[in-house]
Amino acid sequence: MRLVLIGAPGSGKGTQAKFLTEKYNIPQVSTGDLLRAAVAAQTPLGRQAKAVMDAGQLVPNDIVMGMIRERIMRPDAENGFILDGFPRNLEQAEALDKLLATLGRPIDAVLQIDVDFDLLMQRMVGRLTCLSCGALFNSFTNPPAIDTQCDLCGGSLHHRSDDNEETIDRRLRVYEMHTQPLSAYYNNRGNLHKIDGQGTVEEIMKRIKSALRGMRSSRIKLQPLAQAPVKKTSSKPEVIRTQVEDKSKVVPKQKKRESAAINPVVKKRAKTRNAAAQAKYREQLKSLQNELKNVQSELKEVARSEKQAVRQVEKNQAELEKLTERAAKLK
Repeated sequence: MRLVLIGAPGSGKGTQAKFLTEKYNIPQVSTGDLLRAAVAAQTPLGRQAKAVMDAGQLVPNDIVMGMIRERIMRPDAENGFILDGFPRNLEQAEALDKLLATLGRPIDAVLQIDVDFDLLMQRMVGRLTCLSCGALFNSFTNPPAIDTQCDLCGGSLHHRSDDNEETIDRRLRVYEMHTQPLSAYYNNRGNLHKIDGQGTVEEIMKRIKSALRGMRSSRIKLQPLAQAPVKKTSSKPEVIRTQVEDKSKVVPKQKKRESAAINPVVKKRAKTRNAAAQAKYREQLKSLQNELKNVQSELKEVARSEKQAVRQVEKNQAELEKLTERAAKLK
């Protein structure tokens, strides 16, 4: 099952994604979590992403799409995945559809979780996350027994730096401008399900179960393999005529089918078609692998360029300090 969760920041996408992960045994792919991990590690891309997120803006598409492509091609996503909060705009949605079409894995359903903006503000300002087990608390609606300690594992609770009223207000405006049009986009494609996101976690889960009930994951083959003709059988019971033993009296159409089934020429042609189809499939697969390598190379080049820029700034700073010292001595 391949699912997309969309909704305003704080609408509960992450909580419901964990439920869906357990139900379908597929991974949750959260660009927010991946980016926050990079920020915590202070990688070059992490520092760049932090500045953008703190300003309430969206991370550039090329970085996000490269991360998504790499993640969904891992073995654990073979049977599906849950995209949590991605795509966030029409450009990303179109790019995602194009990527999944080349992989033969289209989106099965898009779940839009709707929550009133005033409630969202309260949820995010008071949001607390356990750094050890990932449990979620809220200082207003679901406070922990001890302010800075997780009730479940005793780990430290973390309040995100961007969970403040000013930043949240900007993020909600960005969502309203760029992400809400996705609702019309997926509605036109016939795979949108709107979920009321107000109420308890269990109530929202029941609404999602109801929306997905009876749904099966679809899959498009990149290049179907040609198959040898299959002999069709009649639904009527076969009539055996024991009195006729002369094979020359076999019905002409039946005789033709039997002859084709054992004809070496027919078998050879089918084998040739299969080989050609398999070769074409391998060529398409190789092209996708090369495309992935190119994206990874581009990301490495971006990181390398940023490192060079940082070193140059540090070098210029050192030279400036030396000049300042010389100027002070001359005085």
